[in-house]
Amino acid sequence: MAVRRGSWLSRLPIRRENYAYAGIFLGPIFLLMAALIIYPLVFSVYLTVTRSGATVGEREWAGLDNWARLANDPLFAQSLGQTVMYVVPSCVLAVALGLAVALVLNQEFPGRTLVRASLLIPWALPPVVVAAMFQWFLDGRRGLLGPWLTQLGVVDTAPAFFSGVPGTLFTLVGIHAWKTFPLMALIILVSLQYLPRDTIHAAQIDGANAWRRFRFVTLPYLLPTIGVALIIQLLVTIQLFDLIFALTGGGPGAYSTYNLYFYAFKTSFEHTNLSYGAVLAYVVTAIVVVFGLLLTRGGRSLRLS
Repeated sequence: MAVRRGSWLSRLPIRRENYAYAGIFLGPIFLLMAALIIYPLVFSVYLTVTRSGATVGEREWAGLDNWARLANDPLFAQSLGQTVMYVVPSCVLAVALGLAVALVLNQEFPGRTLVRASLLIPWALPPVVVAAMFQWFLDGRRGLLGPWLTQLGVVDTAPAFFSGVPGTLFTLVGIHAWKTFPLMALIILVSLQYLPRDTIHAAQIDGANAWRRFRFVTLPYLLPTIGVALIIQLLVTIQLFDLIFALTGGGPGAYSTYNLYFYAFKTSFEHTNLSYGAVLAYVVTAIVVVFGLLLTRGGRSLRLS
């Protein structure tokens, strides 16, 4: 029997040789994942059950004290409520606008390609640029919108868009929806490209008007895509930080535009309380998981029905 010569791998059975090569090639990837994902995740869990010690870098066991603090933290309750005030209107408004724009852009009209390309402009703009643009546009004394509304007789005096709760919250929601609805429109528009044309034509032949075709043909087909769009918008909105930081810095007033993500940042990096900041970050993660499961199961039940 001939004996194979070469490295020690070549002397292994074929299956073990394949496993060995797989381990060699996947080993660096696993080490990279461990360094960038697994270690930070384990360390963040460690932070939630410890507190800063007497010396720099020392950690003391705290058990569930950091988690128990949530129940007695009024700023957490306020940030949680304001997070809901950000997320729910933003998801509804951005996805509704995206759906409407996608339905329009799915029609044939001159310049459709240019309009589709220009739709990406709000999404592509950096958040800081968007914040500076709207801060100038909505300024009560030097902005453009206030004097326009006054000259048209809509209001007597220029409105203060950044005056506090809930006005500033809804102003931020509007700005955020303006920036993110193009992404929702593109997601839905891609799905519309695969809408069965035969079904639409059959509905037209049966005498269904535009609303009935949308209600009974297009909308049921788009429900899974709308569910995905809602989940993506939820993920983007619940992590809303840059617009809040650039526009209001968490104000005006006492934390009037805080959300949980912004509160976690302030707690961790400005107040240097990494333990409680990690707890807040896990609360945000739990909210994302719960809403994601609800939206996913809701979309599946709608499809089954």
